[in-house]
Amino acid sequence: MATSLKLSCACGHITGSLNLPSSHVPLPLDFCHCSTCRHATGQVFLSSFAISASPGNPFSFKIVGQPVAYETSDTLTRYFCGQCGTSLYNHESRLNSNHIASGIVDRTEGLLEFREHIFVGDTKDGGLSQCVEGIAWSGHPEQSEQLQLPSKSALENTAASRSKSKSKSKSKSNRGEVLECYCQCRGVHFNIIPPGQSSSNVCSPAPDLQGPSYTRSPQDTPDSAWWLRANGTKYRAGTCACNSCRLSSGYDIQAWAFVPEANIRQMNGNEVDYSMGTLKEYSLSEGAYRNFCGTCGATVFWRNDKRHGIVDISAGLLNAEEGARAEHWLEWVTESVGFEELAQNKSLVSRLSSGLKTLQPTTQ
Repeated sequence: MATSLKLSCACGHITGSLNLPSSHVPLPLDFCHCSTCRHATGQVFLSSFAISASPGNPFSFKIVGQPVAYETSDTLTRYFCGQCGTSLYNHESRLNSNHIASGIVDRTEGLLEFREHIFVGDTKDGGLSQCVEGIAWSGHPEQSEQLQLPSKSALENTAASRSKSKSKSKSKSNRGEVLECYCQCRGVHFNIIPPGQSSSNVCSPAPDLQGPSYTRSPQDTPDSAWWLRANGTKYRAGTCACNSCRLSSGYDIQAWAFVPEANIRQMNGNEVDYSMGTLKEYSLSEGAYRNFCGTCGATVFWRNDKRHGIVDISAGLLNAEEGARAEHWLEWVTESVGFEELAQNKSLVSRLSSGLKTLQPTTQ
């Protein structure tokens, strides 16, 4: 017996199918934290499962449509939809295997099971690996050092200690003048500048980051400058599991940094331009837009006419000296995953939501 899965990008231009024999279920799901994957997709980590591409394999993996190919190395080619930017799969020629982006399949519960974090060493600070318990490798599995991630209790104690220490000190960070952001091919390349007086001169509804809108804090009103944290010295960042983010990125979790347009600069110093470099645009619905790199496929921006002046930046593009979480610039929402109630892989997202609470709590 086999389970038949359907595959699709956000716009439906690329579709496909996949059979999972019962003898192979559940397939192991890996989180890759390497610098190449983060900048090639825009994700803080990407979730994928590997299947054999050798002749006679039992998976019957088929893609309908013509995805865009982008080679990140001599042995790895990435495929994404050229119309909406959805990451689809990577082909590893050395092992002759396909690594399918977990967000493009129509079912995952009971079929995929998280196994391990790989290339955690590239993150410098661990990224979000500590938020989902599992085996962690500094590089490629079995070819690098296995890392001992802190236990949940130890992380919770650390988070409490940080919160206590933070309340006694001013919210200053040891950061540079700009935060460089780029996709893997560098066709999209820009800087974020620190928050200033103009950063709060925006009126914007709050996103769903701490539960459904009907549970939202009254502090997250349009005039509350919800995008600024740590006494206005950092930007807010959070994770999202909505269907739109899942299908558009190709992955179960999308991490965003929320930054005013006034604080985004092109490399020549000009204000952000949504046609700069290799950016392409896809309209999800009326008034909502996603931008991605047309060359390597990285998710770059999300913006909405109702949130004028505030842009969501895909957090995997950030090249912060301190690490993937960019904590000198960002303060992460730790209460929950945005739109957790709509997640397709509910067990995985629930684990992440629980693990986020071990990070430094968000200051209100």
